[in-house]
Amino acid sequence: MKSLHFVEKHRLAWRESPDLRVAGPLEAIVHPIAATTCDLDRSIISGVVDFGRDFPLGHECVAEVLDVGSGVSRIEPGDVCVVPWHINCGTCGACRRGLTAACTAFPELSGYGVPLGGDWGGLFTEQVRVPFADAMLTTLPATVEPVPAASCGDNLTDAYIAVWRGLSRHPGAAVLVVSGLPSLGLFAVQHAIALGASHVTFVDHREHRRELARALGADVHPDVQPNRDHARYPVVIGANPQPARLPEAIACVAPGGHFSNLAMVFGDAPMPLWTMYQRDMSFSTGFASIAPHVDAVLNLIGTRRIRPEAVVTEHAWDDAPEVLLESHPKPVLVAPRLAS
Repeated sequence: MKSLHFVEKHRLAWRESPDLRVAGPLEAIVHPIAATTCDLDRSIISGVVDFGRDFPLGHECVAEVLDVGSGVSRIEPGDVCVVPWHINCGTCGACRRGLTAACTAFPELSGYGVPLGGDWGGLFTEQVRVPFADAMLTTLPATVEPVPAASCGDNLTDAYIAVWRGLSRHPGAAVLVVSGLPSLGLFAVQHAIALGASHVTFVDHREHRRELARALGADVHPDVQPNRDHARYPVVIGANPQPARLPEAIACVAPGGHFSNLAMVFGDAPMPLWTMYQRDMSFSTGFASIAPHVDAVLNLIGTRRIRPEAVVTEHAWDDAPEVLLESHPKPVLVAPRLAS
């Protein structure tokens, strides 16, 4: 089988390895048929972040199930499923509390596409081992096609969680999205509108992302403006990885409001704690536990309340090494199904 490896900055290549076989009663072998880049992948490929060299890339996909172990009861060969970025057992204390990204059965940050918590491979791979099929995989409903759901395993659901946290505290509130990433901010716009925000404002320095956000229904601006934005929004979504942009975005939270930080801000960032204290605001950030929320996102796709296909572009699977070096906001690599 072939798997796409990050070799070094701006260089990707296919690597050959043996086909997989089921090795445990609870696992499944799956075949990705729609795989896409997480916003983190773009930073890996461009060399902005460094996790090493020559490792399998990718941790967002929809896949068909090829085979399952004898103990798997909910998933069957031929099913088409969302594969979450994180490895989780479904039965430890953290998993039972819905914190599947903090599963205690495996080392921290065990997941696909980044060699941090073990070698789990990547999802730009023809075959993938899922160690706990019943716990990890979510079957697509008949109303959802693979391409729009390709990002449910991470970014699309991560954006949903961030918006849901804010609007569950402040139903119908105005939402500000401070963006600087290829897809997370745009997905947050869709979720905010779908979940009933009265108004959505999108800030991003890139014109092409502003145009996409405008087409999705947001009011758009290139920058935060103090007179226009400060202390105005009950819900603010941070989707910009630049440390200097964090306090600027926090300043826009209204008294009693909520800030959901989606972006990975590597290293330390200035936190305006006195402003936050005065505003009596709440703040959330961290790796998203995807599994408990995938069904809700699939329902939004199936009922056409969100349209991820407005953000993604489709490409042939074999073209991945070239396509992923280009500037597509959310390229989805599509492979044919193997099961009948």
